[in-house]
Amino acid sequence: MKVMDKIESTAQIDAVLSPYLQARSEADEAAALEQLICERAQPIIRQVVRAKLRVGSAAGSDISEDEATDLLNEITLSLVQRLRRLQTNADEKGIANFRGYVAVTAYHACDGHLRRKYPRRYSLKNQLRYLLTHSAGLAVWDGEDGHLVCGLAVWRDRPPAVSRSELRQRAGEAQLPINPNRNSRSPDQLAAICEGAGGPVCLDDLVSLMADLWGISDVPAAAIHDDEHSSEDEQLDARMDQRSQLEKLWAEIRELPLRQRVALLMSLRDSSGRAVLALLPLIQIASIRQIAETLSMPAEKLAALWNQLPLADGAIAESLGITRQQVVNLRKCARERLWRRTRMFPGKK
Repeated sequence: MKVMDKIESTAQIDAVLSPYLQARSEADEAAALEQLICERAQPIIRQVVRAKLRVGSAAGSDISEDEATDLLNEITLSLVQRLRRLQTNADEKGIANFRGYVAVTAYHACDGHLRRKYPRRYSLKNQLRYLLTHSAGLAVWDGEDGHLVCGLAVWRDRPPAVSRSELRQRAGEAQLPINPNRNSRSPDQLAAICEGAGGPVCLDDLVSLMADLWGISDVPAAAIHDDEHSSEDEQLDARMDQRSQLEKLWAEIRELPLRQRVALLMSLRDSSGRAVLALLPLIQIASIRQIAETLSMPAEKLAALWNQLPLADGAIAESLGITRQQVVNLRKCARERLWRRTRMFPGKK
């Protein structure tokens, strides 16, 4: 029975995960994880984020370049945690299609960003999904890589055939009423738009069109540029994001005395006991060489220790020529200083 369970479990796992899941050493495991994240996952995440969100500094952008980087890092960390659970927990559900899983995870993260930034638009999306699934002749279905497609029911399971610009052009040619009252927002108008499109469309493109037609907007256009009357704390909160906080924390760590840096960084571990330090290169906060410089250690020596992290206090004590209790005290001092310093970060209470 155990053999059969193992065969069935393996059949549910994408083959690209095999080098990581079947790694026989920590070195092979770390190399396989880095390859999965950097070479396979992150290119897909970047593609989804830029396809799903308008990235840039223009007034109509959904997300800034820095925020997009933060989102990429959040998704990356989520994937790393999922892969680690998959490796350590036999009951964890397998990933049969890694590329599809990464894309769906990225789409969900983008949806979460839009939901927080545009609550009325997100509510409209839910309203349209309801109308499409409860109106005769209309439908919504899963497209490739996790995005939703909609249109006439006879088109079900076909990929999008009409771009956002084409959808707007054809809706304009149909001379649909602009900003009708709520009572006139009927499935008939939605059906007319779908028929006029001539083919399946991405649900997000339909949402964008209907938001304009129905006059639904979360933020007045003038408010996008008018932050002069915001309080200083509100402006700072808007600028502070996860990546900048991590970068500032890393900068503060680099300002610690050397022995405090070593005691803290070489022992950092997550809730599963794995090295936190190994995540920094993956989320592009610091490279292995930069970490080595922070530890005043040759990069080659750190690379040799990399797969042994996090180190036990005894091993750290031996490398520093001090006692284990002194390592504990150094780490405590480092944490206390970081706590005091990070309380001064903009946006922190």
